[in-house]
Amino acid sequence: MAEGYLYDQAWEKERQRIAGMEALWDPGTIAELERLGVAEGWRCLDVGAGGGTVAQWLAGRVGEGGHVVAADLDTRYLEPVAADNLEVVQNDITAGAPGEGFDLVHARLLLEHIPDTDALANMVAATKPGGWLLLEDYDFASSVGYPEHPLADRVQDAVLGFMSEVGSFDPNYGRRLVGELRAAGLDQVEGDGRVRVLYGGAPGTDFFRFSLESLRAVLTERGDATDAEIDECLALFDDPDRVLLSPAMIAARGRRPA
Repeated sequence: MAEGYLYDQAWEKERQRIAGMEALWDPGTIAELERLGVAEGWRCLDVGAGGGTVAQWLAGRVGEGGHVVAADLDTRYLEPVAADNLEVVQNDITAGAPGEGFDLVHARLLLEHIPDTDALANMVAATKPGGWLLLEDYDFASSVGYPEHPLADRVQDAVLGFMSEVGSFDPNYGRRLVGELRAAGLDQVEGDGRVRVLYGGAPGTDFFRFSLESLRAVLTERGDATDAEIDECLALFDDPDRVLLSPAMIAARGRRPA
């Protein structure tokens, strides 16, 4: 990830948190990549590649004749996925991309943490004429639970507030994506969104559970919530009678003019 990302990559359960994100969102990301026609021989760049599952899928798709670069500011979870056609690179995308001329550049849940930097321009520059840029980011407009739980709503607001105040997180960046790609001069710009509907105890809740748990110390230090309140919210993720609507994952794609 890039500067402005507030989750501690050294946290003891961080790889589990990332795995929860992969389980939740990889199927939709892969569907988006298939729609773009990723094929044998493509050169691909996955920015903020995290645990590397998307980069691994791309490597399998492009085959021996293709090449995939998995880039991140912290590559500790990427090193195990390196392969003959999959290169792991430490990179800060706000300062520049690790190469150019890519058929595909992809980033998921990255720009929302660094919305007003040169990251998007650098990814556009790394895309070859005629190549595709695919970006996926959250829009929290849909993120609600049922039945209503005022404490859970307050803690979620506290998390988003902390990330916005201390970092540069934009919880509604997803709705900006299509306009951002158009403003960057891309053609064939389109977008869509997907919302996961989960119930307490479902595997997909792991990402949200670990995300809250990882921020426990900072939330209690700031006085946003007590340990007991956080424990109460964490228990909701195991309640089979509770339904959780995820934030909307907005996927926007555009083609660099040939």
